[in-house]
Amino acid sequence: MEQLKRFLRDKGFALALLACLVAAAAAGVWAVRTVRDELKENLDGLNEPDSTSTLPGIDEDLTIIPEEEYPEWQQPTTPAANSVANVPKADPAPKAGSSTSSAASSGQASGSGSVREPSALQGASSPASSSAAPASTQPVFGRVLNAYSGDELVYNKTLGDWRTHNGIDYAAREGEAVPSPVDGSVVLAGADGSWGPVVAVKDSAGRVWRLCGVASPKVKEGDTVSAGQVLGTVGSVSCECAEESHLHLEVKQGDSYLDPAACRN
Repeated sequence: MEQLKRFLRDKGFALALLACLVAAAAAGVWAVRTVRDELKENLDGLNEPDSTSTLPGIDEDLTIIPEEEYPEWQQPTTPAANSVANVPKADPAPKAGSSTSSAASSGQASGSGSVREPSALQGASSPASSSAAPASTQPVFGRVLNAYSGDELVYNKTLGDWRTHNGIDYAAREGEAVPSPVDGSVVLAGADGSWGPVVAVKDSAGRVWRLCGVASPKVKEGDTVSAGQVLGTVGSVSCECAEESHLHLEVKQGDSYLDPAACRN
């Protein structure tokens, strides 16, 4: 018994320390197991969420639609309230090679006339002012390059100035036959100053039809011709030679110039 007391007295501190260590180890093991179990429960709760659970602050009746199930929004297509019928279509653009040129001038500049840029005016033919006027025909069948300008000034590319254009320029190939526009008598067949070769025919109404740029005339002054009779071939108009190949037609009643398009029946 004395030996046990001596042993306990000598080893008591060591035994107490050992007991503390064992108790601490047991407490640590218990704490680790407790934390592990709690973490396991939390992880299980995250992996298997309750479908009926709601987030704080969110109405329980609110249905959340997965992103992949969002319906695709489409722009509604509504027909026009009013539709327009019988809309005229624009004329097709002119083909290459048919470009318009500047209007050439043939008369003296008029100080009271207005000024406009040259353009290819496709003037529609106007009916004759008098049913008693003799019938006439277009001398060539080309498009209108430059129309009659009246008192308006247009730019002459050849002469480099602004003046009135007292006739109509018809596009025509060089060497093409030129028919007479009216029945009448030839009053000029030859050169006429800056206009070059000219054939002029006077009709029964006293109007003189001047065709400028008629080369190789087949008629002479004093001849009687019929509408459509060949007067010569297309040549060059000297004072309008910078323009596209054409025939210049003027109509004069005394000293006044008339619009050739308005003189044709």
